Amino acid sequence: MSASLNKEIRMHQFRVWMAPAALAGVVLSASPALAQDTAKKADFGAFYIGTEIGVSFVPSVKIKDYTPADPSVFGISGVEAQTSPGAAWNFDIGFKLTEAFSIELEGGYYRNGFDGFSSGEFVNAGLGSTPIIGGSGNFQQIPIFLNGKFELPLTTANAGSDGGALKLELMAGFGAVNVGANISNIAAADIPGVTATVDGNSWAAGGQLGVGLAWELNTRVNLGVSYRFMMVNSADFGVATFSDPALVGISNVQSDSVFTHAIQATLSIDF
Repeated sequence: MSASLNKEIRMHQFRVWMAPAALAGVVLSASPALAQDTAKKADFGAFYIGTEIGVSFVPSVKIKDYTPADPSVFGISGVEAQTSPGAAWNFDIGFKLTEAFSIELEGGYYRNGFDGFSSGEFVNAGLGSTPIIGGSGNFQQIPIFLNGKFELPLTTANAGSDGGALKLELMAGFGAVNVGANISNIAAADIPGVTATVDGNSWAAGGQLGVGLAWELNTRVNLGVSYRFMMVNSADFGVATFSDPALVGISNVQSDSVFTHAIQATLSIDF
């Protein structure tokens, strides 16, 4: 066998052995980039669930004036109810459309205690007016909102860590809120022994805005704190009934817009 033929055979064997090695090298060199690209894709196109719990504040609930057509029936004027801090709980299911934007369906429950009347009168064409006093009970709100949420990164995760990034979250939503009042023992200052009760609820259009900070505990779990402002249009609490059956109840006890502030701890889990 000639020397040139032996040389050609050895070169062919070298190419056969080096081809798999070169392919393996390409795969190994591409693997980190592929893994990084996969991790980036996991930041969106995924569902998540979240919950928020904290304290709510309703500055006041103003009741619309009511003047009955029948002059013998009592009406109300200038009524404003005060509330005490209460519970604020929300639960949401969301979907990440992009790395920065998500949509979510959210429900919740808010409850604030009734803390007396700061102003208001029962009015009657024949008897004049008498201040509204007393009362005990609470206000409740059950919101259902469709939200849009933006996430803006403030810091990045530490090298070699799967968490630690800090994000600013901005949220806005619209929907409907069931607003209810359950208040009893409402009295008139100049009519002893007679009380009124309001116990009703209705659905009203509403909206909300929110801002929060979220910290990535790991690639799936986020913890944070948030503030939200919720507004509800006029709510109808139904009829105010009197303890004396001879007195005609006040129909259509309606509120002006109700404003709620909430500060909450947040938790979300990505899937």
